[in-house]
Amino acid sequence: MTPGTRLLFAGRQAASPFAARPTAPQSPAYRRSLQRAALAALAIVVLGEGGTPARAETSATFGVAARIEAGCLVDGLGSSGDAGTMGTLDFGSDMSLSTATHTASASAAQTIRLRCTPGTALLMTIDGGEHEAGGVRYLQHGADSGARIAYSLCSDGSCAAPIAVGAATPIAVLDTNSEDIRLPLYGRLTLPGALPPGLYNDRLLVTLSW
Repeated sequence: MTPGTRLLFAGRQAASPFAARPTAPQSPAYRRSLQRAALAALAIVVLGEGGTPARAETSATFGVAARIEAGCLVDGLGSSGDAGTMGTLDFGSDMSLSTATHTASASAAQTIRLRCTPGTALLMTIDGGEHEAGGVRYLQHGADSGARIAYSLCSDGSCAAPIAVGAATPIAVLDTNSEDIRLPLYGRLTLPGALPPGLYNDRLLVTLSW
């Protein structure tokens, strides 16, 4: 038998067991309870939709940079400070009565390794030494200020470019010499003759800047 089929008994129509049953009258309190439940369910739905706030994102950029500058350094020291003794300008030896002219180079005897960035504007300044007088440098025999030998410093082997006391001398820094720069430091002197025998010396301060 299919749902909804009507049965006839004694000329009367029997109600289908699946027909809607009349509902009992609802009290006002019951209706108010249903209204509150509906409002509560609605409130839950509204809060559920608005519980997660909308996300806002702001982006920005910032720069990152590093500056590499040209410069020089001495191995074992860095780019500044006292490098100690860099070498000796040795004029050799001769007789006390000699009036010969002697030359010397400090480049070959340089004991420090100087490295610079190619193209660096390197300057060399040399003071007057320990016995300078009137802009002239002297070698001196011990403490005897009367036993002196005047000498000149130059930036070339022929001494055509003298290095004056305190004057800045430019040094070329190229790709070919940047890893081991030899200072262009040469000396020249002429013996006056009739000098007391012994060791004549001086000490110079060389300052490099760039």
